[in-house]
Amino acid sequence: MRHLRALCLGLLCLAGCQTSPELPSAALPASAVVEPATAAENAVRYQILADRSDIRFLVFRAGPMARLGHNHVVQAKNIRGEIRLAPDIRQSSFFIALPVKDFQVDADEARLDEGAAFMPQPDQEAIAGTLRNMLGERVLDADKYPTIEISSLALNGPAWGMDATLSISLHGVTREMVVPIAVEQSGDRLVVTAFFAIKQSDFGIAPMSILGGALQVDNTVRVRLRIVASKGGARPH
Repeated sequence: MRHLRALCLGLLCLAGCQTSPELPSAALPASAVVEPATAAENAVRYQILADRSDIRFLVFRAGPMARLGHNHVVQAKNIRGEIRLAPDIRQSSFFIALPVKDFQVDADEARLDEGAAFMPQPDQEAIAGTLRNMLGERVLDADKYPTIEISSLALNGPAWGMDATLSISLHGVTREMVVPIAVEQSGDRLVVTAFFAIKQSDFGIAPMSILGGALQVDNTVRVRLRIVASKGGARPH
């Protein structure tokens, strides 16, 4: 049984729980073309602080033999980008770039944050195998597609509960989605939070599967996002 577990973890790019529920984000039809958001001329620039921001991809196992795999937390590191905050927040815009090769898999604290579904912690060999497979040609293909980009196309609603139309470019495919976000401003600091879901297949990725589908990576990946930015790039106190 231990040998089978090691085999499965070595072959799967990211193993992730039974099934993950759909969250309130919707892909726009291909015919719905939205022009990129243009911030107002008097918008104030906020630079993203990578060491204070956190973007997580929660990946779940699936299939009749899901118990042999693990759920995984994949965190973006060295996040780049900026927010342009306009007096009318609906005229604001933001851009985020995630270097794929800097992704971190299954940090102890992150798995603890996410709760019992992410316990126990995989061993270091399994984590290394997950990262290697995730960055490989069958999944993210980091050599060919080194960056994931997220940018705003339109913002609607109040700051505490906005609907953001996003453009997400991943694995050479760009999709538009409407995602609920919240924006909090405190002095020279902005905090943007969101929680939504994407499907691997929408971005040309076939979720990995072995043993005739008995052990799979679930197609749905949850995205947990917390972006901290400061005015003009100055670090808030």
